[in-house]
Amino acid sequence: MAESRNLPGWPKKKLVAQVRRQLASFGIRPSLTRLWLETWQWASQITNSYVYPRWPLPTEIASQYMVLLLLEMQANHALKLPYRAAEQQPESVRLRLTGRRSFPLLEHEQPSIAGIETPVG
Repeated sequence: MAESRNLPGWPKKKLVAQVRRQLASFGIRPSLTRLWLETWQWASQITNSYVYPRWPLPTEIASQYMVLLLLEMQANHALKLPYRAAEQQPESVRLRLTGRRSFPLLEHEQPSIAGIETPVG
């Protein structure tokens, strides 16, 4: 299969197409060349960190692009809510933004110390 030789690590064209498809499902088209190249550099470093190199999943690479995109928006002061939107948030949105909500998947018990179980929380 052919590689995309213009991207770091030379990923397969099929993988690049899958990442673009994943981003397109959220209405995002990678148009910032610098961020796109940084994303693939990041993914390439992850690939090379394994004993047997393998690329991250397309969803993981797409999420890396989105993280870099949000950081770029924040650096350009474009990642902020208007005053009214910040004041009129539903409780569920406020909880998501503050990150104080506990997640059931993260709640597990720590190993017991001297027979006493200590829950995480």
